[in-house]
Amino acid sequence: MKRFPGVLFLRKNDMVFVYSRFTIMHNIPIRNLTIADFIGMSGPKTRLYLEKSAGSKINRVASSLQKLIGAGKIIYGVNTGVGDLCDVTLQGKDLYRLQENIILSHACGSSPYLEERVSRGALFLIINSRSKGFSGVTAELIRKLVILFNNNVSPLLPVRGSLGASGDLIPMAHLGLLLLGQGSAMMNGKIVPTKKILHRLRISNHVLQPKEALSLINGTDVTTAQAAFTLEKAKKLLFLSARLTAVIFEVLGASKKSLDSDLHSLKPHVGQVAIARLLRKFLHGSRRCDRPNKKIQASYVIRCAPQIDGAIWEQIEKARDVAEVELNSVTDNPLFFPSGAGVRVASGGNFHAQNLAFSLDSAGIALAAFGKVVERRIERLLNSSLSGLPPFLAHDFGLNSGLMIPQYLVAALVAENLVLAHPASIQSLPVSANQEDFVSMAMTAATKAEKILENCEKILAVEILTAIQAMDMAKDANGRVFSDFSPAAKTLHRKTRAIVSELKNDRWLSKDIEVLTESIQNGYFHYD
Repeated sequence: MKRFPGVLFLRKNDMVFVYSRFTIMHNIPIRNLTIADFIGMSGPKTRLYLEKSAGSKINRVASSLQKLIGAGKIIYGVNTGVGDLCDVTLQGKDLYRLQENIILSHACGSSPYLEERVSRGALFLIINSRSKGFSGVTAELIRKLVILFNNNVSPLLPVRGSLGASGDLIPMAHLGLLLLGQGSAMMNGKIVPTKKILHRLRISNHVLQPKEALSLINGTDVTTAQAAFTLEKAKKLLFLSARLTAVIFEVLGASKKSLDSDLHSLKPHVGQVAIARLLRKFLHGSRRCDRPNKKIQASYVIRCAPQIDGAIWEQIEKARDVAEVELNSVTDNPLFFPSGAGVRVASGGNFHAQNLAFSLDSAGIALAAFGKVVERRIERLLNSSLSGLPPFLAHDFGLNSGLMIPQYLVAALVAENLVLAHPASIQSLPVSANQEDFVSMAMTAATKAEKILENCEKILAVEILTAIQAMDMAKDANGRVFSDFSPAAKTLHRKTRAIVSELKNDRWLSKDIEVLTESIQNGYFHYD
């Protein structure tokens, strides 16, 4: 590692990442991305450049492809039609018309569009993947994509249209429209006509070379980008949930014996052991657990928190592993491998996102279960016969309803999640005259998982509201409030009360829930 004024160079394998205060510049391609790396690199201050040697390698493959075409080699999507039209061969000027037609015919999506950060992330993945030299595109195409990326230009990618096989065809065709100077795109957060963007950046409309349109639209890049952002948020959400579960242990005076490390060593699922360890950490210093006159065993959502929450955590981690493989993969088709003085053509199915579809469905199911578990924990705090606290945590209950009705909101969100949790990955519909007869529906799975997560963020916001209100009402053996909670619980209480006040009389709670939800989303509660 070398240090220079204002800049940090960090070598990772054979690539060099340059971090400065205002920009992050990366040699591409990068071959060992984590989800955290990807999210950082998709940010608005990231800048990319293509090394001369990488551009030369890319052009050698493109040149070899041209020689194969000249020799009469039939290559799918290069000098043939696409889908069930793959047996129709083309030549001459039609090769270039084919590439433009592929973009125009596939760009049939419309609003709603994906968030700009997902679109920018997908653009980064396209650049990174196609720069590895297996796709047959030209360095000129990559350089134009880099210019767009470095000037915070992102394609408008429709949420709907991808079947998760033959890649994210419809969404990514809208990137092709941007290169052709058609339609509109995002630039610095605003929708701008693409002609105006290209003129401003002094980029000419790109003449798509053989294979370039197919390379742009084939692949799992959009689904992978959407999955990465969702799964990163899910991981942070589960960590915050563990903090709240520890608070509920304390409020209810539950036994810590269910967290015994020896007990969990006899069933050592990674997630179970990790959650038990976190709960022991957060409960350190508490004098409220294992109180007398409590049931020997707490309810399942408390006592079995490591087993339940740990299983949810593991499903998220498994999905993250799949997403990280996709982040580092080349997923378009066909692909070209060096062979002697030329290239060898391999036509296959790396664009098929079945692995992503299964893992995102599993993550969505796990998150839906998570929301249901949180709702049950909220119930245990609001139900006076279970908590020993005033009904619905209301002062002057009867006159005040307290937190009775936010649980209704949670119940509605849980119900919606249970519907959304129905798997997309088993919903294949054949297309293109049965040529593409089993598709993954991975982007549908990704979109559903994201919506389930958004609902869970709001559900957790209500749990924060409830748990911290319960802390304000919980008394120790001497009738004092708040004195015997753990340092971790007191820190969470302090951070919550800095943005939401105690509910002493009924008030309009929408803003409180919105503030807490936004605080979850912006990382306010993610601290050591």
